[in-house]
This record gives sequence, C-alpha cells and structure tokens, in this order.
Amino acid sequence: MDPGTFHYQPLASTNAIRLLVLEPSKSQNEALHGALIHTTLEECDYELIEPYTALSYVWGDPTQTRALTLSGHVFTITATLAAALRELRDDTRPRRIWADALCIDQTNIPERNSQVSLMGLIYRVAGNTVIYLGPSTSETERVLQSAPRTSMNVYPNWTQPQRHDIVQAAKLEILNRSWFFRVWIFQELILSRDPWVQIGRRRVRWKDFCRLLLHNSPTSLVRGNPDDGQEPLRMLERMNQSYISGSGGNNAGNMLALLKARRGLGATDARDFVFAHMGIASDSWNVARRVPVDYRSSLGHVFARMAFYILETERVETYITLLDEQAAASDKNEIPSWAPDWRIKPSPCAPMYKSNKLSHARVLSTPILFLEQDNILGLVGHSVDIIKDVSVTLPMSSTLDLEGMVRYQDTVHKIGALYNSTGGVYYRGDSNGQHALVSLGNREEEHLELCKVLFDEWASFLNRLPVTSAHEVPHQHHQFIQSIRTWTEGQLGKPRIFATNESSDLMYVMWTYLHPKATASSLDGRRLATTHRGKLGVVPAKAQKGDRVVNILGSEVALIVRPATVGPDDEKRLDEELRTKLNAVQTPPQPGHKYPQYIDRLPMDGPVTGIEHYAVVGSCCFDGVDPWAVSQLPKNSSDLQVYALH
Repeated sequence: MDPGTFHYQPLASTNAIRLLVLEPSKSQNEALHGALIHTTLEECDYELIEPYTALSYVWGDPTQTRALTLSGHVFTITATLAAALRELRDDTRPRRIWADALCIDQTNIPERNSQVSLMGLIYRVAGNTVIYLGPSTSETERVLQSAPRTSMNVYPNWTQPQRHDIVQAAKLEILNRSWFFRVWIFQELILSRDPWVQIGRRRVRWKDFCRLLLHNSPTSLVRGNPDDGQEPLRMLERMNQSYISGSGGNNAGNMLALLKARRGLGATDARDFVFAHMGIASDSWNVARRVPVDYRSSLGHVFARMAFYILETERVETYITLLDEQAAASDKNEIPSWAPDWRIKPSPCAPMYKSNKLSHARVLSTPILFLEQDNILGLVGHSVDIIKDVSVTLPMSSTLDLEGMVRYQDTVHKIGALYNSTGGVYYRGDSNGQHALVSLGNREEEHLELCKVLFDEWASFLNRLPVTSAHEVPHQHHQFIQSIRTWTEGQLGKPRIFATNESSDLMYVMWTYLHPKATASSLDGRRLATTHRGKLGVVPAKAQKGDRVVNILGSEVALIVRPATVGPDDEKRLDEELRTKLNAVQTPPQPGHKYPQYIDRLPMDGPVTGIEHYAVVGSCCFDGVDPWAVSQLPKNSSDLQVYALH
C-alpha cells in the first residue's frame, strides 16, 4: 500500500463503529500516530476498562490540513482536528477516541448515512465527551482554573467583583468561539453522559463550567435586551437548560422546535440542519419516514421534504410564519421558494397581522399536494388582486424618533380622547364577524378633521423615507403615496375606528407602527402596497409591482406569489401529476373509507380544476380581506386554483 494513502475497511454490521486508538506521547510536537479499530456500540456500552471519549469540535477550514499516521499510512485531517488530538493525547497510555471526520468514511455515502443515524447512540454510549474549543490563552486558563469541582466538593470562594471579572473574560475569550454556533453541537451536548469543556490542555466538567459562569445569574438574564451584552450568557443558559432537561434526548423538543432554535447557525453541510437533530427530536421516528438521512439527496430536496412534514403535522399558519422569519431570500437554484431555508438567521420582523374578527375560527383545511421528485408544493386557493404600487421598505419602528412626531402623536391622543368622551367602543356582529364601532354623537365633523390630519401626517412620514435598496425605484414610492392618499380619502366616511388599540386591520397596523410604546409592528422591515382594486396592505420587503395576492384555504393570512417560468412540456407533465393527486382528495370517500385531506364544506359546486405556477414571496395582509372567512370565498369552483409553488 502506498504510504501516502489510507483506505477504510468496510464496517461489518449496522451498529458497528470505528474508534481511533491514539498513541501516547510526552512531546506536544511529536507527530500524531494511531490506528483505527472496529467495534460495536453493544461492546462499547459494556466496556468498563477502556471506554471511549467522543470528541465534539469544529471541523475548521478544510484547506488547512495536517497529517495523522494510521497503522503506518498517512491520513489527512484538518488542522483543527489535529490540534484537538494533540491536546487530548495522553503522556503514557493509548486513548480511544471517536471523531466523526475520522471515524466515518466521509466519501462512502451509504456508510455516512448509516453512521449519522447512529450519532445519538454514539454520544450516549461514550464514557465522556470532550468539547474542544481551541487553543488556550492566559484568560481562558484563568477562567477554567476558577471553575468549581463539584464532584470533589471544591467551591472557590470568589467575591462578586472577582466573579464578574471572570465572567467578562469568558464572554470575550470563550463564549464567542465557533463551537457555540454550530448545529451539530446541540445533539452532541444533550446526549453526552459526562461532557467536559477543554481549551488547550485544560478541561473542566460542563456542569462546573456553567456553575461558574451562571452562578446567581439575575432573573433578567433569560429575558433581556439583546444589546445589553448578556447574550453570550443567555445562550449558555439556554444550552445548559436543554442539556439538563434533555439528557438522553427525551425532552429536547420536536424537530420544528429544534430547527427554529438553531436556524442560522453554522454547518459544513447545510443538510445537517435537519440531520443533526435526528438523534434528539421527540418526533424523530416520524421525521425519518419523511426525511431519511441521505447525503445523496440535494439540499433543496431535504429542505422541501422537511417543509412538507411541517405542513402535514402543523397548521398552515405555522408553516407560513417560518417563511416570514427568513430575513433574506434563499438561493432559488437550491431551495424551493416555499421551503424555509434553515441556513438563514431569523428575521427581527414581527409576525404578520391577522384579523381576529371571527376569533380565529377554523373554517376550511387545505389539501397538500407534494410532487416529491420536482420539489413542488400544491395548495388550493383563490386570487384576490394584483399589486399596483409599493412603498420603500419601512425601517424598524424601534429606530424611529416617534416622540419627535409631535403633531401625529397629539392627533392620535385627541382621537382617543374623543372616543372615550362619546361613550367608548362597542361591538356589533354580522355575517362577516365582529366589528369594533364607536358612537360619535354630534362630533362627526371634529372626528373627520382629526382623521384628515392623521393621514396627512402618514403621507408626510412616508415622503421622508429614503430609498435604501437597489431594488427600490423612487418614482414607484411616489406613485404609492398618491395611491395611499386615494385610499385614505375613501376611508374617511366609513364608520370605523381610526386609531387606538381598538382599531383593526390596516388602521391597527399603522397605529402600532408609530406608537411609542409598541414593542413591534407587522410593518417593521416590510412595505405597504396598493392593488389594482384599490386595497391597501402590508407585504414582504421582496414584494414588487405585478405580484399576485392569493388566499390559501386554511390560512389566516394571504400570500404574495410571483409567476414561475415553466416550459410547456414540464407544465403539462406537472399539471397532470397534480390533477391526479387532486382528484384523490376531491372524490367523496366510499363507506368505510376516509381521505384525510378530503375537501369538504366548500360553498360552491364542482371540482377544482385550474392549476397555476408561482414562486412564494411571503405572507401579507390587506385591509378588509379575511382569507379564512366563508363569506369571502369565491362562489364558483372555477375561481379556485391549485397554486403549484416552485
């Protein structure tokens, strides 16, 4: 065998693993030597003399490599792994270590699939886990030396100023290291019997590390301002609570909760945003049926199958909220527009506004049509309108000088006082739900003038907004301002509440956006838009003129979609496949049988037949549009469409 190459021997069984037997050395600079041995998880679980150590670390830059000699043959590893092995190497005794990049043949996709599925067991069975955070500094040495040794009943007696100094050093030198921001580490930590934190050659137990840094943490630590400098400790607290409550992987949460908590972190392979949680998700068995660990699948296919699983197990609303939480657009060549991209950090934008006129009564459910080979989702709905004009992207309300808008705030105060002086708000119900109303007595003219001032101030505010994106065209914003003036003039004679907490739809959204005490608004980071039919609404920042507003059955918010380019042959094939699936849920079930997604309670006759192809832009809300209200559904089945989302 060429000494410059190394070849893995195949694993003999489904629960077999490899371990590195790392040879000892008293010299830190001596080359790394060892051998890979084959064993099974059963054998390791009953091993009392030589349990193995599982290594949790960051792979690091793949172009920075070092050499490890395995049974006389050279094996190339990353510099990060080489550093970890040098620090773990014992002076006099061989050490048994499991490290994923080394103990799994990364070029063997079937083996990789199988071994990744065993990762949960691998960390459970390990005698201990070493979390290697990188090289040491004088400050990291001071922090780790300060940790208590609870198993030995050793508790250093630090004064509060001394402890504060240690915590500050940890925030600057330890808690900002890459390990804390990788997706795999969560499973590795939670499933470990006895995790240790190691920096350089010094290590302390995880529980002692957390006891040192989280000792007597103020109650405000869990819920605080992200800019208060305590976020590293909040992150550590969340991780430690997950470790305590999720030991053994029983209480870590379902897959959706884990994905939401870890989205936007780092992963060498983005498919691991899903695969890295299989060992601890409470619904992992169900997830594995829909999204099996398979590195032959493309990233887009893995994320699409995960999105389909979420749609099957959660409300449509939950799924749409996940799309809204994306702060940026996905690469359309990789990820379908309708699938959440877990690589992207959550957006700071508040959830889209939803009307509560009908107390969120669930009226209809939607069939979910999934063409797995093409990563296409089909949802049934109907068109509402087409966007005519859009504003520029509105800044976050927290950045606005709302107190400086004296005339606007004074007008809002006067409107609220007027409502209170005339008897306050009362409610009236009709076929469209419950509406908040106010009796103005003989003060209609005063109310009208105040509302004119209110809308003038809004127009002035919008005029002052700068164009901040290359996608925004100044003249479109000016056209929008003319459109919103027309819309507001049409609202002035209507019996509705124009400000205060009792307002609804766009009046409420606009009021909260410019309210100094509001914590967040649906307008934060989004745009206002008008449609060809004269409606006003809130749309995603990515929305543009010509996008379509559609209602999806079962959803309490509408969607903005954009036509997708599909070749005629592909369109014909896709339409046929979607109609086949649609027919199955439109055919009434025979006695003794039931279609779980059978479309029932439609207020029209005839089947849904139309199919249109779009990409998803995001959710929206338009004044007076309640997607889930029966009274607002089309009367003819021909107006319902299958929206094939690409």
